[in-house]
Amino acid sequence: MAELLIIEDEPILAKNVCESLRLSGHAATSTATGEEGIAEAARLVPDLILVDFRLPGIDGLEVIRQLRAEGNSSSIIMMTAHGNIETAVDAMKRGASDFLTKPVDLHELRMVVERTLQHRVDAAELAYYRSRDRVESIDSQILGDCKPIRVVKEFVAKICAGSVLESEQPPSILIEGETGTGKDLLARAIHYSGPRKSKQFVQVNCTAMPDQLIESELFGHVKGSFTDARTDKRGLFEVADGGTIFLDEIGHMKGEFQAKLLNVLENRAIRPVGGMKEKRVNVHVIAATNRNLADAINEGEFREDLYHRLRVLTVLMPPLRDRGDDVELLAKHFLASCAARFGISLTGFSEDALAHIRQYDWPGNVRELLHCMESTVLTMDGAIVRPEHLNIRKAAQRGGLTLSLSDYKSIQIDFAQEQPKLEEVEYEIITAALDYASQNASRAARILGISRDAIRYRIDKYQKRS
Repeated sequence: MAELLIIEDEPILAKNVCESLRLSGHAATSTATGEEGIAEAARLVPDLILVDFRLPGIDGLEVIRQLRAEGNSSSIIMMTAHGNIETAVDAMKRGASDFLTKPVDLHELRMVVERTLQHRVDAAELAYYRSRDRVESIDSQILGDCKPIRVVKEFVAKICAGSVLESEQPPSILIEGETGTGKDLLARAIHYSGPRKSKQFVQVNCTAMPDQLIESELFGHVKGSFTDARTDKRGLFEVADGGTIFLDEIGHMKGEFQAKLLNVLENRAIRPVGGMKEKRVNVHVIAATNRNLADAINEGEFREDLYHRLRVLTVLMPPLRDRGDDVELLAKHFLASCAARFGISLTGFSEDALAHIRQYDWPGNVRELLHCMESTVLTMDGAIVRPEHLNIRKAAQRGGLTLSLSDYKSIQIDFAQEQPKLEEVEYEIITAALDYASQNASRAARILGISRDAIRYRIDKYQKRS
């Protein structure tokens, strides 16, 4: 529900507008003069104000001027008669969000009000996220003091200190590291510590977008370029113009799109789907991968020229198991922040619990540790975290698992015996997929989400080593 103020001197219209907006679930108050409206706005602090242009005393333009001069941040809609569009334009220059022409259609009124309120919510959310990102970057939420993390922090400080990142062709940065190590956090730290921090930071998960939409999402499209393209749409590269675009999980980007991305990096221009002209973009590209791209190149799944274009600068986010005492520091930080978020009072960890945390190898890295602390805070009893409160005992003791590939075939994995090797598991999965697909390599490739050539390459590689 929003708080609305209507400044309108026609009693019947003011009454109808108020009743219509109340039926939409909002609180609505009306005043008959501009002076009364300004006073009521100071008392109510409404989300939105509808003001008529012609009022007894000061007119609607003067109302808007005084409201903005007093620091009022309410959204404002001007109501004006037909043929007086110049007044509406003048009102929007002074700070109005939209305008309506009289006689007012109540259905149109509700639509304009809802649209304006939604824009207000969106703007507030955007301001919140930008503020949060800047704070996290300034405080350098890459916590820890182990040598690998110090190397990362020194990298950020060095690359952001100069003006290289604000050039029209800034060097691309490739962040490598396992899943959950905080590669996205590092990308944000680079952006908000550098010269582009006042511009957009756009994050793209390359595995989350459907293959048929990735070009449209990144480069935009023009109206009519495909069935659902009812209007022109800006792509994310254009949205990030002047700022940073973060391409997460770049190692899983489909091969047919890699050439188009390479062209953008080399020419600094995009062409929307269905468009005839290229658009220049000034964007800093940061990419991240949890995949070994050198192996992906050898397997024919990643372009070598794109790899070298992306890795002008490289930085590695270390796995949590290699960060020594940082795991204890992070555990205490996450426990305190989760307890504060959920309003739960905790004293800390017992020595046994800390020993348990240090001994576990955290395969999910920092993300797993954070989720473990969230679960611990929400499920434990008492004020001190003990080993039995942690959700890691079984995972720490487990030495193997079984993968069922079909009703008749499974893979037994025994970590204690260091078997089987990854390529053996890979071979078994591929052969099972081929059996299911009646040896149709193209169909098996679609099932596994890899190329037909990649299947053949893996089969040949394993058979040569056997």
